Amino acid sequence: MNRAAQQETPAAHELHGTDTSTKAIARRLRVVAGQRAEELLAEVPATLRRLRTLLLVLSIAIPAFLLGLIVVLWHVAS
Repeated sequence: MNRAAQQETPAAHELHGTDTSTKAIARRLRVVAGQRAEELLAEVPATLRRLRTLLLVLSIAIPAFLLGLIVVLWHVAS
């Protein structure tokens, strides 16, 4: 039996995507981290728009609520 023919080489692992060396794992982690960072950065503009809308709504709603509360309390007190 030929042992050299049965041994798997690193090139064969890379060909099939089963290379489990430390470098391959680190490379895969870097790729995944890069993808997640891109996804996170893609969400920033939408999040800022939502935050801007929230601040606009609060800047109108809170003073209106307080003004209404003062009016109601004024009528109750008199």
